Amino acid sequence: MMKITLLTKLPSAFIILLISFLNHGNAFTQVHCDGVRYIDPIFSEIDSTLNVNFGECQTIAGAQKQLFMDIYTPPAEFFFDRPVIILEHGGSFLTGNRKQLRQLCLEYASRGYVAATIDYRLFDAFALEIDSNVAIDAAIKATMDMKAAIRWFKQSADGADDYGIDTNLIFIGGVSAGAIAADHCAYLDEEDVLSDALDSIINANGGLRGNSSTNFQYSESVVGILNFSGALKNANWISSGEPPVFSMHDEFDNIVPYGTAITTEFGTPIQVSGSFSIDEKARSLAIRSQLITIEGSSGHVSYLIGGPNTTNYDIAIDSSSRFLEYIICDRISSINDKKTEKESISWYPNPTDGLLQSSSSSIAGLKVFDTSGRMVYQSVSIEKTIDLTELESGIYLINTVFASGDSDLQKVFIQ
Repeated sequence: MMKITLLTKLPSAFIILLISFLNHGNAFTQVHCDGVRYIDPIFSEIDSTLNVNFGECQTIAGAQKQLFMDIYTPPAEFFFDRPVIILEHGGSFLTGNRKQLRQLCLEYASRGYVAATIDYRLFDAFALEIDSNVAIDAAIKATMDMKAAIRWFKQSADGADDYGIDTNLIFIGGVSAGAIAADHCAYLDEEDVLSDALDSIINANGGLRGNSSTNFQYSESVVGILNFSGALKNANWISSGEPPVFSMHDEFDNIVPYGTAITTEFGTPIQVSGSFSIDEKARSLAIRSQLITIEGSSGHVSYLIGGPNTTNYDIAIDSSSRFLEYIICDRISSINDKKTEKESISWYPNPTDGLLQSSSSSIAGLKVFDTSGRMVYQSVSIEKTIDLTELESGIYLINTVFASGDSDLQKVFIQ
């Protein structure tokens, strides 16, 4: 694991966040929805885990390809229940690599998200004549590779959970070709009316779940999309109740159209529905959608070209972060409303010299964190007592998991 220091100053909002967390009993609500986390860049040091294998598949030319991702995480926060953003790069399905979205991952990780930039199969059969079916096949392969990444995160969370994620808060997105893949990943399903040619292409790629991994016990469901200058083959594939979408697009984009028109993304003309059409269809179905238009611009993803501290780039990051934060808080509020008899626990005495007893007999495991978010103690099978006497004096947080699947968070003071 590598540690990356962002050349930004931590805002005073981070101090407010920490104080707020420590001064409130309902820590779960405070961690997620305090008006700071997931919106502002509150973490200056980002951890990275590179070259993580999440799948394997066959390219258009028949070569076997291992799929890898780079994962960026904020270390200075509490480790559990973190939302995930999975991103695919652009490049017309012909070029590019996951490193292109490193900066975007750093931006989101600094706000509290786990962010991953992933590989997907690029077109490599250059002896073939590129027609619309070949182009669509490339987009479908990229879509199925993203589905494998979603399943990988859910399987990881079901196992060691090395990234402390909440599988109910997985977002996907991308730039240009990567956004096209993300849009299709979210909205193309068995209920959509497809042409015989497209149906044949999908079946040749393992069906709607793809063939990039075999962990089909996990779903590909997501809760939101970041659509940076992407498109759908047909906006009518969006159905009521499907995930919200944030879009940003140049008004006169000369590669991926803003509305419904012809794209040259893959070098061959194909009619698609760009961000304006996606936004229009989503709103007509009461799906939460936000579209930011770069008016008068004929560029392609012009708003990200300038990088950090340029006006449109900052608008893209800040607006998309606020959009995602709304979804996170809305879902957490809904989940909390449904929990009527959630298990809880009391570790005592508190303050303590480090020897603690519990009031529950149904504990399945626990983790203890210091106030920087570093895990300092863990047990997956424990009695009703724990010994933390080796820890230094200070404030700690105990996250207890019960056999029922519920969890509880408690602040303790070690003297």
